[in-house]
Amino acid sequence: MRCILFMLEMIKEFRLFRRIIYHRVWINLGDSLFYVVIMWVLYDLTRDPLYTSMGGFMFSLSDVLNFFCGPVIDRSNRGRLLVVSSGIQFLIAAALYLLSAKGCLSVWMLVCSIPFFNLMSRMTYSIHNVMVPGIVPKEKLVTANSILAMTSTGIDLMFNAITGVLLALLSLKHMFLINSSINLAALLVAGMVGRGLPAGRHRSANQIGNKTPPFREFLREYQKDLKSGLVFIQNRVILSLVIPLIGLNLLYAMMVVNLPAFSSEVFGASIGYGLILTLFAAGSISGAAVSSRLMKRFPVGKLLPVSFLYGGASWVLMALVVERLPLMGAILIVMASNALGMINIVFGTVFQQLPPRQMIGRVNTVNLSLMAIASLGGSLLGGVVVQKFNSVFPFLICGLGYLAIAIAMRVNRLVCTLPKTEDMDEQILSLNF
Repeated sequence: MRCILFMLEMIKEFRLFRRIIYHRVWINLGDSLFYVVIMWVLYDLTRDPLYTSMGGFMFSLSDVLNFFCGPVIDRSNRGRLLVVSSGIQFLIAAALYLLSAKGCLSVWMLVCSIPFFNLMSRMTYSIHNVMVPGIVPKEKLVTANSILAMTSTGIDLMFNAITGVLLALLSLKHMFLINSSINLAALLVAGMVGRGLPAGRHRSANQIGNKTPPFREFLREYQKDLKSGLVFIQNRVILSLVIPLIGLNLLYAMMVVNLPAFSSEVFGASIGYGLILTLFAAGSISGAAVSSRLMKRFPVGKLLPVSFLYGGASWVLMALVVERLPLMGAILIVMASNALGMINIVFGTVFQQLPPRQMIGRVNTVNLSLMAIASLGGSLLGGVVVQKFNSVFPFLICGLGYLAIAIAMRVNRLVCTLPKTEDMDEQILSLNF
């Protein structure tokens, strides 16, 4: 309770951070609705997990393309970028509504809309992540990240269950009308965030005091920035964190693309799908809520392996009991998602602390893109696995993968010696055993 009160005080204290929270709320509402509707409709229309696997592939493809946005975020007017990305999302949602209203919408139109909509969403989250370290002091950064994560997962918790009911009650046309209205609200709030930025924070450090460079010069600097982001993650300490993160995303994608089929078999219909997503969100938000306190008490080198061990054991047990004991399976889904919520906050904070301030954007997008490449493979693999086995099998593989990551991190001295996040700085990158 004291932790929640502290978070509320922090939101009140930093006005610009509060506006970013408002924007995150609307963007996440639109994202959640878009994802749930697209994935369920792909499964409902085709009854083929291969199409949901394809949908998951397209969502991950946009995350890969996000890699190219890093230098743009670091060098551009971030307030304008928020408006542009939110505006494009609104136009896509409005176009889908008009097409569905006229009866012209096809499965392939839905699939092709995914990477464009999701790329703008990922760019928005990256812009938020770059803005936050410049808005809140270092000692409050973990709390700020927890608030952002809880905002996202809290929206998921509230909206996924509602979306499951709406899918059963409303037509596809009405769902896209709601989504376009939500994205219009996000666009309006993005304008408020841009206007609230002080003059120096509209731009990156690379821009201040400089005129807009010619296109060729910008292209050269853009390529240089991309390379610098790739070089940075080749550090042994960074690689020791990035590789488990890649494995985590491959396993998670293989599992999550099968959620429509899994929920249909275990819980039944679209409401069951909303229920499963609600369980995921409930676990994630509780994990994000406790992560701030855990990260202040325990070093990252101990917290990460234990979190993977806890999550892996939960997924394995869930896969073994869910068909016979659905209620116990639901509890274990919440527990496994709880571990995932903690892991996401730890990784997110570490990658805001270690890079130099002027490189946060490109390092963030490089990481997201590597994770997305893993998700691409996981999405395709998930579609193949569920056709040869049942829809529960990917959850078992995911749990065993978590356990393997926990063991690997526990024996890696570069990971085991990592301190608390508040004690992290660039000097850690010079560790060499």
